[in-house]
Amino acid sequence: MPSKETAYDLAYTVVGLSLYLLALYKGRAWLSERIPSLLLMTGAALSAGSGFLVAAPHNYRLIDQLAGISNLATYVVYSAITVCCAFYLLIVMLWKGASANGGSSATSEVRRQAEIDRLRRAARWVAPLYAVILLLMTALFFTVELPTGERPLDFDTTYAEQPTITAFLMIYQAGYGLGIWSMAYFAWRHSRRMTDRLLRTSLTCTAIGCVFVAMYGVLKIIAIVGVNAGLPSMEPISNTLAPAAASVGGDIVLYGWVYSALKARRHRNQEFHALEILWRTVTRIDPGLILKNRVPRSEWGQQVMAVRRAGEIRDGQLSLRPWVSPDVVDTARRIAEDEDLRPSQREALAAAAALRAALRAREEGTVPSPACDHLPGIEVPPHAERQHLIMVGKYLHSALVDKVLAASP
Repeated sequence: MPSKETAYDLAYTVVGLSLYLLALYKGRAWLSERIPSLLLMTGAALSAGSGFLVAAPHNYRLIDQLAGISNLATYVVYSAITVCCAFYLLIVMLWKGASANGGSSATSEVRRQAEIDRLRRAARWVAPLYAVILLLMTALFFTVELPTGERPLDFDTTYAEQPTITAFLMIYQAGYGLGIWSMAYFAWRHSRRMTDRLLRTSLTCTAIGCVFVAMYGVLKIIAIVGVNAGLPSMEPISNTLAPAAASVGGDIVLYGWVYSALKARRHRNQEFHALEILWRTVTRIDPGLILKNRVPRSEWGQQVMAVRRAGEIRDGQLSLRPWVSPDVVDTARRIAEDEDLRPSQREALAAAAALRAALRAREEGTVPSPACDHLPGIEVPPHAERQHLIMVGKYLHSALVDKVLAASP
């Protein structure tokens, strides 16, 4: 294999395998949460990763030799990337619909069903459009007879003067540009409206990466037009600059998606840790509250465990009601108001202070009179209960709760 192809082998293989790992991660997340956008991301990463791996010159030549068809790998690469662009456009349509709805306070199941409905509507025109593009590409590629010899790096500039190949390449670039530029535009526009730092960073990286990836198409079109116009030296544009832009852009998009996934995972782990602290504090007074059946050690298992922990914490809070002093609750709410906390934070602080005070009173055998007949946070709706308890766990050993207990009579 020529040594100049080694860099392309390395770059394309690294990007391709990284995209496969991303597809595995997103696929596992989809199996756990069944969110349509996660499935689309899985498909996009898998098809793009396949395109990069097949484009590696060593793999390119191997596929051609096994199939016995000259430059078949070019068709495989372009088809895989076209499928990726279709997934991109579906993701854009899905997110655009969600953005137009302006958010919702509905349950996760209702939101998931709404997302599925949006996906079906988007697929009604995206799927036929890209099916036509793939059919045209297939017909054009297999109706032309190419000379023997693999062209893993310079297929476009070598055969661009053939009208059939030019049509094949331009149809591919049309589908490519539609998907990539749509994603770049929407991700950038949507990121400017995001208040969540994690999502804003992820979308910004996606937009910047997609611009680099889209420049691959722009440079390829310039080279194809230049070859047909008889301009010299189109090879560096098509064979060096364009692949470099695609590789850099792919890495940036990959970073944006991985950054979002890893940060979200870390955030979930931190929340579960806060819930675990609260659970251990509450259940140590009554171990009989704890359910004994095992839960799988997985992300899905952690979600099941969190739901179970929330129920056991509530049972523990109710068992401590006789030891909760209304004075502590009133003091906590007053201090929370002085600290200008949000209503949800005020209830969480009051619940954390009430719990600490109740545990201390129980250990000392001091029953407050009168006891608190209305526990703080007890009326939190079911869909917000877990976040409330996580916030209680974060406040439990905070300086604010110490301040409340010190100021309580």
